[in-house]
Amino acid sequence: MQRKPELLAPAGTWESLVAAVENGADAVYLGGTLFNARQSAGNFDHEEIERAVYFAHVRGVKVYVTVNILLDEQELPQAVRFLHFLQNCGADAAIVQDLGLAGLARKVIPELPVHASTQMTIHNLSAARLLKENGINRVVLARELSLDEISEIVRLSGLEIEVFVHGALCVCYSGQCLMSSLIGGRSGNRGRCAQPCRLKYALVDKAGRPLADPAQTGEYLLSPRDLNMSGYLPDLVKAGVTALKIEGRMKRPEYVATVVRIYRGLLDRAVSGGDFSVSPEAARQLAQVFNREFTTGYFYGRPGRELMSWKRPNNRGVRLGRVKGFNRHNRLAEVILESPLRVGDGIEVWVSDGGRAVGKVGRIMLGGRSVERAPGKAVVQLDINGRVFPGDRVFKTHDADLIERARASFTSPREVKKIPLAFTVAARAGEPLRIRVQDPAGFTGEAATVSKAAEAVNRPLTLAYLEKQLDRLGNTPFGLGSLDCRLDGQVMVPVSELNEARREALAQLERRRAAGLKATVVPEDVFNSRLSQALARDLSSGGANTTRTVLSVSVGDLPSLRAAVKAGAGEVNFGGEQFRSKPMLSMEDIYAGSEICRKSGIRFILASPRIMREQELEDFCRLLEGASGECLDGLLTGNLGLIHRAGEITGVPVFADFPLHVYNHAAALFLQEAGVAGLTLSPELTLEQVRRLVPLLSVPAEAVVHGALPLMVSEYCAPGSLLENGSRGTVLLLPNEKTCGVCRRNTFALKDRKGVVFPVETDRHCRMHIFNSRDLCMIEDLAALRSAGVSVLRIEAGRQGPDYVRDVVKSYHTALELPASQIQERTAGLKDMMLKYSPAGFTKGHYYRGVD
Repeated sequence: MQRKPELLAPAGTWESLVAAVENGADAVYLGGTLFNARQSAGNFDHEEIERAVYFAHVRGVKVYVTVNILLDEQELPQAVRFLHFLQNCGADAAIVQDLGLAGLARKVIPELPVHASTQMTIHNLSAARLLKENGINRVVLARELSLDEISEIVRLSGLEIEVFVHGALCVCYSGQCLMSSLIGGRSGNRGRCAQPCRLKYALVDKAGRPLADPAQTGEYLLSPRDLNMSGYLPDLVKAGVTALKIEGRMKRPEYVATVVRIYRGLLDRAVSGGDFSVSPEAARQLAQVFNREFTTGYFYGRPGRELMSWKRPNNRGVRLGRVKGFNRHNRLAEVILESPLRVGDGIEVWVSDGGRAVGKVGRIMLGGRSVERAPGKAVVQLDINGRVFPGDRVFKTHDADLIERARASFTSPREVKKIPLAFTVAARAGEPLRIRVQDPAGFTGEAATVSKAAEAVNRPLTLAYLEKQLDRLGNTPFGLGSLDCRLDGQVMVPVSELNEARREALAQLERRRAAGLKATVVPEDVFNSRLSQALARDLSSGGANTTRTVLSVSVGDLPSLRAAVKAGAGEVNFGGEQFRSKPMLSMEDIYAGSEICRKSGIRFILASPRIMREQELEDFCRLLEGASGECLDGLLTGNLGLIHRAGEITGVPVFADFPLHVYNHAAALFLQEAGVAGLTLSPELTLEQVRRLVPLLSVPAEAVVHGALPLMVSEYCAPGSLLENGSRGTVLLLPNEKTCGVCRRNTFALKDRKGVVFPVETDRHCRMHIFNSRDLCMIEDLAALRSAGVSVLRIEAGRQGPDYVRDVVKSYHTALELPASQIQERTAGLKDMMLKYSPAGFTKGHYYRGVD
């Protein structure tokens, strides 16, 4: 028998918690009322978390608490105190996104295991190893990794590895999405994602002309199907992953109950070996409870269009049949059923002309009479709101039987999941009857009757009688497994006292089970001392930024680099994402760029892509080895794995880019201790937050002030999937392989339902990058950023040409040289001049708006 992975279930509410536990979860993850990435879920206050931990631990289930958002400087102390609370109430781990919180947790509350959220975007071995060195116990890997990549990280990282196996997918790498934030002010990194990926988009060219027919392809171009790995659990068991995670803290408890129940049975069978398959009924139930169609995600390579649910972004239900006709006399639709139907089910008709007709089945007419149920293959008549037509497809969106079964598992006073107990009963006349219970883990409980046992006159205690009385355990998590009866002679005790002794023994066992899983309590004074020392030590090293301000420019080709240097840039970041609209980066380009910068006395920094899978990381490291030394003045990266490797390769300074989310001083310190010499602040910070944060930093801070900010980076390529039938999307494409070529023949954008156009670029690894429709422009606010202590002001122009770079850099260079009396008048003119490159207009991003 192979090692059994943990089955980890979501608990957005108390009912979902009970549903998960009663249906076989080994562990649950839930969120508190603050600091978690599902702020719209029910969530748990402190008292409810304590209750949840006790409830789960008594039943042998672990509890992980999500603290998986970015934290403002002022929130850090409260968040660390929350971790202290979690340790003391017995939570089994905290799931964390913020690097700063992870670093503080190691220093202040090392007793509490910390899991790296999928929001950390961990997708290569080097990043996993960096986290291990910093006290992380488990990593929830990015959902874009293949099974082979996962197996390698499991084998070599020495960490617990967790992967998602069922539920909703993000189209963007988790933790790298700014779309909800920048277009709606609701940040996914702060737990408020508005899910813009589930809205309508059209693929258009540079001029806004449609490139694909929505009537044929669908309109939900960024809406993925739901992940479903139920049929492939043996592969995951073989890979050696620690935990299989079901997504769904926003889902109903009936969903949790159904999915956990099915996965519990399947996982047990997968571990035992032998033949493995998912029964048609189990597959139907998984689809029925919720699906946007299913996919195996990226476990077996790039699925291309098979990843997506372009036709609709919500539950599809399960096909029920087709409309045969419409009876105008009784106003009922005639439907040919392909599966059973009952009153109370929900249905949806995909109307061929006019959208959808939705309703609940109130009556079923079969053979001229009203029935409660109708079998598959029957022809029935139904009330359907709206017009329907012959041939229209009918789907069951709500299965009343399935939901009732699921609901019973968490609403019944009789618990479903039972822990078998070994009972021992000993009694002799003149002594109290004693009951001892022991669970499979070795925990025990003991109790005795108040009265002494007496010689029986009529009805002595028997094995059968004791089995009947002791097995009355319906409202407990326990069941009678065995009974060892040690009765000396014919004795009796009052039944009320026997029942009370049973209850007392079980209560003692329950307390011992809960205490057995509870970790060491960290006293308040010890915690406070640690916290104050950590914060004092961290903050005492602040104030490294100088008054000198450098104008930095990110470019993607040599002509743009020359334009930046000539226009007055003080620093150039060269390379970056390597978009297909630009020439492929070569060693010759790096040397040429370095020489141009050296002659002009400005810094030349090599920039890396933010996403680098294992082979890509190795390729870039080889490039870095060839370019290091006198050629480079620094390395800019948003990839934790490259930060981990860079120190082994080159002695040049390493700078952390904004995808690493520096939102507080502790995150900056985490990166500094990992080897970075400077960092770029999160674009989700307000100017006021920047003012508070920068003086606390001990390395120079950089801020993006101009350019199109990236909203998403995705392994899914909409142009390739839509325009090439997805044929090349089924395999991992590397630069030396033949690619679909779509992105070399056109420029692309996505147009939303309001007509807003978002530019799209693809990179050398066929990833899709979506950019904000409006360029960030802070030219009027440079003085405020400089006074806040920001050392480097960056223009993002990696996808732009030399004309754009020349004019924008020249404008900002001019603005930085202006006397205070001319700033307002002159910057307005400079801004107007730059508008020709930003026809959709400008935005100040989050500098004044902030995020929810």
